[in-house]
Amino acid sequence: MRTATIVALAAAWPLGQLTAKAQTVGVPALPADLADFVAYAETDLPAHFRPGTPSGAAIAALDNTPADNPLTNAGATLGRVLFYDPRLSHNNSTACASCHQQEHGFTDPDPVSEGFDGELTDRNSMGLANARYNGSGAFFWDERSPTLEHQVLQPIQNPVEMGITDLGDLEAKLAATDFYPQLFEQAFGTPEVTSERMSAAMSQFVRSMVSYNAKFDQAFREGGPPDFGSVLTVSEERGHQLFADRCDGCHRTNAQVSVDTHNIGLDLISDEELGTDEGAGDGEFKVPSLRNVAVRGTYMHDGRFDSLEDVIRFYSTGIRDNPNLDPLLTLPNGRPVRFNFIDQEVADLIAFLGTLTDDVLLTSEMFSNPFVTLAGDYNDDGLVDADDYLVWREAFGGTDNLAADGNGDGLVDSSDYSVWRDNLGATWESLMPSDAAFAAVPAPSGAALLVAAAWCWRSRRPRKLPAG
Repeated sequence: MRTATIVALAAAWPLGQLTAKAQTVGVPALPADLADFVAYAETDLPAHFRPGTPSGAAIAALDNTPADNPLTNAGATLGRVLFYDPRLSHNNSTACASCHQQEHGFTDPDPVSEGFDGELTDRNSMGLANARYNGSGAFFWDERSPTLEHQVLQPIQNPVEMGITDLGDLEAKLAATDFYPQLFEQAFGTPEVTSERMSAAMSQFVRSMVSYNAKFDQAFREGGPPDFGSVLTVSEERGHQLFADRCDGCHRTNAQVSVDTHNIGLDLISDEELGTDEGAGDGEFKVPSLRNVAVRGTYMHDGRFDSLEDVIRFYSTGIRDNPNLDPLLTLPNGRPVRFNFIDQEVADLIAFLGTLTDDVLLTSEMFSNPFVTLAGDYNDDGLVDADDYLVWREAFGGTDNLAADGNGDGLVDSSDYSVWRDNLGATWESLMPSDAAFAAVPAPSGAALLVAAAWCWRSRRPRKLPAG
């Protein structure tokens, strides 16, 4: 593990900032120094991923990073915030990360995902590890998006997934926060929030999800051949040999990626009129990297299998005769391949696939959800100010709209006013760590309180304004 490139946030948050708050989306709590995505995904890559070695050259040749959108630390940081932000959905309920969960290899363990309004998607959520090395450069199961930059905006606009009908409205929504203009300026030089910049930043974040810290990778020595025997168990090594003999025609390189779409014989025929998913055409589908495959939960484009054993037994005896079956799975007589794995071979293959689990990618803070509650920020714009008082005032005494329930007791009352008052003037930047500990929320000055109170009272009289 290259811990020097993994930026970790401090272990303990002030409890008041971690308290769950109903109907809130929160603000990002980012390290004071940018996480070094460039080091992690580029300069600190191990030898078997670098162009200077034969195995690394094979991987690097598949890199789909465009010349006009190179990876930057500021860009990937912005992309991380966007990736986890439910503001990108119509009703502030769903983020990209809702369907691409870090602990499951940036996919969804359910067969299909639930969209912003409770409807279900048509296909299983794809894992994102090593998406940078998707050689075709096209994305989605059917490769309908020609680039990652195009793909990342599509779920946002999908009527089932995130439901944004006008990207212009979303731009204005993000620009109204205190933090997005700053993050966009840090990444692109000016504070303008545009969908093109959103696309570039999210693409950078996804491309930074390179997986090279699995048990499998420990067998590679700097500049030398891999020594799997000293790293893998007997069963894992037997599975590795089986994989090399039977599986790496599609799952290539040490990144375990594919350069083509494939019809693997999931169905007897591929006919749109009969309801069979055509995929990219003729029943062919994209093949995601196998990194972290053991923690995904469901498999194939429709999530029809819920275990690796089911997947392997399908390849063993279940490949269906199909006029469009991939040549790699077709015998000279035109019949589908039957690998006929015995039980021990199934177990060995499962054991080997487990060695592709990258716990660094699954747990690293630099790829985790940065959003937390800023106490008193009742409109979630990253700044505790008079606008938040208005949210409290409108919701006072109610239990339906709990946006201003700052203390999490299920009622908007005078105690929540105190939360706002005590944090007046705090911003999202107050949550940045300093010297390995988080900076305290600044106490509001008396002058600031007077100005805010005067502004609020001038707007219109509240139902009840507690003393103090």
